[in-house]
Amino acid sequence: MKKEKNRVRIGGGKAVAKKSKAAGNFANVEDPLKYAVSVIGGKWKVRILWAAKDGNPLRYREIKQLVPEVTDMMLSQSLRELTECGLLERRQFREIPPKVEYKITGRGEKLIPAIKLLSEWAENELAI
Repeated sequence: MKKEKNRVRIGGGKAVAKKSKAAGNFANVEDPLKYAVSVIGGKWKVRILWAAKDGNPLRYREIKQLVPEVTDMMLSQSLRELTECGLLERRQFREIPPKVEYKITGRGEKLIPAIKLLSEWAENELAI
């Protein structure tokens, strides 16, 4: 079994996500939708990814302003899980006061078109 960053190759087959705290154990890819929901499910993760869609580094407070309804506890937890899954990158600077920035990764950017379609669907549903 050959290991790659955030992936495991079984035999010579297709790479699948390896076990992570946020995603659970998905060595069996019989249900890709279950995997997707485990990674981006919940009330806040999609909105956080949407806030980071432009690719500019964002500080914690900037994300909080873009998603104002989220509590500090849920924002911290969601940022940690999105970072663990490789959808966001966390960069910590060695300075006083501490400075941390979050930026969407290439994996996260691949989700933006799907999130946009979901947003458009919701707009059409709400227009009814």
